[in-house]
Amino acid sequence: MRVAVLADIHGNLPALEAVLADLRQVQPEMVIVNGDLVNRGPASREVVERLLHLSTSQEGRALAPRGLYFTLGNHDDLLVRWARCDPSIAELYQDPLFAPAAWSVGRLSQEHLDWLAGLPYQVVVDGVGVFCLGQAGGVGQPVTLRVTHGSPRHYREGYDEHALGVLGEIEDRYPARLLVGSHTHRPFMGRLERTLVLNSGAVGSPFNGDARAQYVVVELGENHLRVEFRQVPYDLEAALRAFYDSGLMEEGGLGAEIFYQETRTARSLLMNFWHWAEAEGRPRDWEAWWAYRAAHPERFLPPLR
Repeated sequence: MRVAVLADIHGNLPALEAVLADLRQVQPEMVIVNGDLVNRGPASREVVERLLHLSTSQEGRALAPRGLYFTLGNHDDLLVRWARCDPSIAELYQDPLFAPAAWSVGRLSQEHLDWLAGLPYQVVVDGVGVFCLGQAGGVGQPVTLRVTHGSPRHYREGYDEHALGVLGEIEDRYPARLLVGSHTHRPFMGRLERTLVLNSGAVGSPFNGDARAQYVVVELGENHLRVEFRQVPYDLEAALRAFYDSGLMEEGGLGAEIFYQETRTARSLLMNFWHWAEAEGRPRDWEAWWAYRAAHPERFLPPLR
């Protein structure tokens, strides 16, 4: 069985469309969209509508004959909580770095938000079938494939070389032949005692210096397992123009500027800036941002002409 896992679209419609076109060539039997469909980028509504259409149309059935599945990402959950004025994120409502979240919520309908809120935490494949589970589902049950946005323990716990110390704990608690996560925006493959661990990379905003849309295809057989990380060129200039044409750059302030630069450079900037500002004892404002850029010019590209 050939399974494609794509994630971290983050409102980047041109990148999503390029991956969908590539999938038609790859011809997977199953496609799993592994969370963070929305926020950061300018086209959250358009991405949700595109995926909703796929999930109910002949186009989607042709793309993934054995099913198109989704998981909940932390940014999907953030927008749902934001729309509900959830007190657990009250400290974010006035944070200028989160202005893009408010803008994105305003572009989504209640139908979109309800659909995001209903996404499962895990998609699990075993010899019986495919199951959509909550966060605590499937503990201790050996399966063939377990896909979560982060890890089965938390959607912000991504698989990468920094997580090697806890991957054994995850393997013991959530046994699987293959664990696939996303969240870090960087492709990864690691071998545990009984489990192969993969990170799909990101469609809409990679953090590995390669701005192409990235996802993973896995060929699962009884006696074989083949992994292919794919990199798909797309119209990056159109994606960047959409930050301005949509109104996100004007209304999203510093947060939108950072997400724009992350999309352009394919590098993680938000958290690096966040930690730098804390270490410098500075507020996370425009003045600090320009100081951060001056301190780390190697992380940026020359201005577009």
